[in-house]
Amino acid sequence: MIGAWCAIVSATVPQGYYTNAVGKHDEGLMTALEGIIFTHTELGYNYMWIAYDSTDVGADGYYIDMYSTCKYNKYSTHVGGASHVGQGINREHSFPKSWFGGEVAPMFTDLTMLIPTDAFVNQRRSNNPYGICAHGETYTYQDEEMYVTMLGKLGTSTYNGYTKTVFEPDDEYKGDFARIYFYMVTCYKGRISEWPGCDQLDYAQNGYKAFSDWSMRMLMEWHRADPVSQKELDRNEAVYRLQGNRNPYVDHPELAEYIWGSKQNTAWTDDGDIPEPIVKEVPVMLSVDETAIEHDGFRADWTSGGDVSSYTLRVNRMSHAAATLLMEENFSKVVVESDGNKDVGTSLDSYTDNPGWTGYKLYLAAGQGLKFSTADDAGYLISPSLTHSSTVSVKFNAKNWINSSGVSDGSSVVVSCGDVAETVTLTDTAEDYTIVLRNCSTDKIKLSGTAGKKRFYVYSVEVYDGDLAAPRRAIVEEGDSTWRMVSGIVDTCYTVRALAAGDYEYMVKAIYNDGTQSVWSNIEHVTIVGNGDEPLMGDVNGDGEVNISDVTTLIDYLLAMQPGDQFDAAADVNGDGEINITDVTAIIDLLLSM
Repeated sequence: MIGAWCAIVSATVPQGYYTNAVGKHDEGLMTALEGIIFTHTELGYNYMWIAYDSTDVGADGYYIDMYSTCKYNKYSTHVGGASHVGQGINREHSFPKSWFGGEVAPMFTDLTMLIPTDAFVNQRRSNNPYGICAHGETYTYQDEEMYVTMLGKLGTSTYNGYTKTVFEPDDEYKGDFARIYFYMVTCYKGRISEWPGCDQLDYAQNGYKAFSDWSMRMLMEWHRADPVSQKELDRNEAVYRLQGNRNPYVDHPELAEYIWGSKQNTAWTDDGDIPEPIVKEVPVMLSVDETAIEHDGFRADWTSGGDVSSYTLRVNRMSHAAATLLMEENFSKVVVESDGNKDVGTSLDSYTDNPGWTGYKLYLAAGQGLKFSTADDAGYLISPSLTHSSTVSVKFNAKNWINSSGVSDGSSVVVSCGDVAETVTLTDTAEDYTIVLRNCSTDKIKLSGTAGKKRFYVYSVEVYDGDLAAPRRAIVEEGDSTWRMVSGIVDTCYTVRALAAGDYEYMVKAIYNDGTQSVWSNIEHVTIVGNGDEPLMGDVNGDGEVNISDVTTLIDYLLAMQPGDQFDAAADVNGDGEINITDVTAIIDLLLSM
């Protein structure tokens, strides 16, 4: 939150460092900041490995890797390619070098945006923009010596205004990356017009503000929601000692508001800029306008949430099928008075009612439960083999470990089924958590810690076949014709299209100007009637949905020229009486409109 900036230990800014920016606003302010920070020492690319010992080492002596839970240091293997998380380390251009033309000085070796990261995750991220992907993929790796996981996820953008592949950083570091990006377009303001650019940038449209519209909204939301941390302050000081310039948006986070946010057209005064309280209201979803219902979509309308940067809309098709309980485990045979010190991961059958559990770094815990992890290692628990469909619900009761001095580990649990995983942040009191995993590829469920010193208790686990969440969603994929999550909406209405026939519920939440969020609004309902007996337009393969597989099917048809009657009706998307490449384009446009 913006208000939290005042509580952070202030940076040691040299006296008068930002004097030339005082009293300026908008582009004049950014130009003044450029003049302050552009001139700096150009470091060598190989020098980064020396610099990281000053800029990126945490209290435990290892690099703070914002892309993974791996423990790397200056002795770790430097690899050019990696086949799994934990195999080695890279120097990551968090602001990809292809965006400014490659190995071009001085951007190429700017220490502010060059960070040490896991090589495998760096390769997965590639030069994709940062963004939001609600159900992106997270990679993990384990062997006898370690369990490590990627921080963040990779997938198709679900942020309104962008539909391509993005890398979503971990919530803990979203503000860090936003401020790095603000620094880059400010420090090199005079050169941006010459850069090759990318989808995250749109200099032609937005000039000195540099970012594309969707990216600008999102980065400001991250900046507000994840305030400057002590880690950032320490790194900014270390970079200044080595490189000779600072990140203004770490020293003075409020500066971003003067250039991209709520303080535009206002002169910056360098007086701490305590923000005025903002208006926060829970938006109210209005009843559906019958005149705005189409055969494959509808318009959702809601009231204002106050000082809002964007809204997120959620639409679910309803199903009445119930989830089936496959297994419940209360660890009823675990009876000890205090935490144990023996790893029982290989002998869990002695402490469970369901045979076949396995694990690592698990200990008997007071209160009939299991304690996960140690100060050095992350623990995990793997269920017996279960017969289930591709959708599984996992309900478990857990809480953080708290030491004798009352300090909590602040832990998270990763619940996974094959390649599908969700992460849950725990509280200091025992609570029930429910996770729905779709596209499960194995017959076992796994609960994992994220790192050493992230200990927690688990008291019970229940596994269900199907979606236990209420209301039930009849889907297997993010953003298909039966479910939609749209973020980054700036108006109080949004038209959802390309929905299959059925009954839907929908709700909305507000993202306020300080990055916090409202609760979900009230739920409204709408019925989409579809095209009757006519095939769904664009549903070329006849599976009842419009997705990328229909594009592939239509291209195969055009190459082989072997249509069917229903196929022809669904494939003539533009309605010109012919099936050709323009219909492929029409389906792609339809998918992008989702």
